[in-house]
Amino acid sequence: MRLVERAAWGAPATSPAAYLPSARGVKVHYLGSAYSSRAHSLCDDYVRKIRAEHLANAKENYVDIAYNAVVCEHGYVYEGRGLHKRTGANGNAELNGRDYAVCALLGSSGFTEPPDAMLAGLRDAIEWFRANGAAGDWVGGHKDGYATACPGAPLYAWVKAGAPRPGGTGGGSDGEDQYTVRAGDTLSGIARRLDLDWRELAKVNGLSEPYTVYVGQELDLPESGGGTQAPPYPGRSAFVLGRRHQAVTDLDRQLVRLGFTRHHDGNGYQPGPLFTAYTRRNIADFQRSRPELSNDPDGYPGPVTWELAHTLRR
Repeated sequence: MRLVERAAWGAPATSPAAYLPSARGVKVHYLGSAYSSRAHSLCDDYVRKIRAEHLANAKENYVDIAYNAVVCEHGYVYEGRGLHKRTGANGNAELNGRDYAVCALLGSSGFTEPPDAMLAGLRDAIEWFRANGAAGDWVGGHKDGYATACPGAPLYAWVKAGAPRPGGTGGGSDGEDQYTVRAGDTLSGIARRLDLDWRELAKVNGLSEPYTVYVGQELDLPESGGGTQAPPYPGRSAFVLGRRHQAVTDLDRQLVRLGFTRHHDGNGYQPGPLFTAYTRRNIADFQRSRPELSNDPDGYPGPVTWELAHTLRR
């Protein structure tokens, strides 16, 4: 998932929107106005424009950009109000408290057909809300339950088809075990998109420096899901704030694989042996996502947390 956090595109780090403990699912939106395709370097300008227009809308009295996320044609997910925040985009107070809202930078005229990269980004956002925001499995359009044309015919057809990931279910791959290199791809970029370790991806495909990939090349994918058995639980003494233990690095890798990485020092969440407050918060997010653990999401991994983190598939 190519997430652009709020601070990175020019919004305050945290949205002032009301807290949303959980959601039925996710509603997909589009702009509903003319929009033109643009270079990726200009996409954050447009997201800032949306936020400024929403804040200036005295009738709606928005406290922030209305959407929980915005997805551009290049597949990047811009954090809007974000996780566990009530949207302002679904039409009324009841609907805003029921589902998250993700908006595609797609117009009612001009740029109207969602490319594969955008659909992959929308799917990334949906899975992000499910994994980290306690969203349910339901996916719909803005028009479901509210009188509007949004999200437009092409995007709504994708929604009604189940919002499938382009090329299958493998994070943008052409099958479960392979990925076909596209224009602009790099090995590290492919690895990020598929939630893989780039070193493992290189190893499986026999690549060495400078790790060049070519358009149309088919890459074999390493196993990206959890294993069938977790390593032995190291004990609670391995997970003490401010202390180092190799088991922390191991667990960090599982958090990255599963997508529980929203807490970090500003440089992304990196696996390492130090058990930090960021580690604890990401573990707590994982615990909240699991019915077996949600009653006590304290951020300190016990045997069940350890087992599930290693064996669940993303």
